[in-house]
Amino acid sequence: MGSGPVRVGPLLGAIFSAAVLAAAPSAIGQPACPPHGQAFERLTARDIEVAYRWEPAPLKVGRFFSAEVIACRAPASVSRISLDATMPAHGHGMNYRPKATKVAPGHYRFSGLMLHMSGHWQITVDLYDGTRLIHRLTRNLDLRP
Repeated sequence: MGSGPVRVGPLLGAIFSAAVLAAAPSAIGQPACPPHGQAFERLTARDIEVAYRWEPAPLKVGRFFSAEVIACRAPASVSRISLDATMPAHGHGMNYRPKATKVAPGHYRFSGLMLHMSGHWQITVDLYDGTRLIHRLTRNLDLRP
């Protein structure tokens, strides 16, 4: 048998390429973004994308809610996600500390969240690689009674 190049047919090459692309997100430890239309919103930066949704939605003053957050595009492996909310004009945050539960790598569920006042809130999602903060994404939210 010779040591010449191995020839792969076009169909087999396409299947191999599709398999490599399908495995790419898990190979770098990041889940795929959920498809649009599943009540997820997006926070994006240059090389980062986070999908999130509130339950129940819409958010209301003084009502507990939970959040599902998925880091689906980031420059490094995301080992931890944190979520917080503050009112910059008042200099305070939430009255309750949310509980974080890791669903899968790069996928967290936060429960026990409550925005106890109407007004301007900043929601922050922090992505970590170990103890190193990779990136902070912020969403401004004006909550009315």
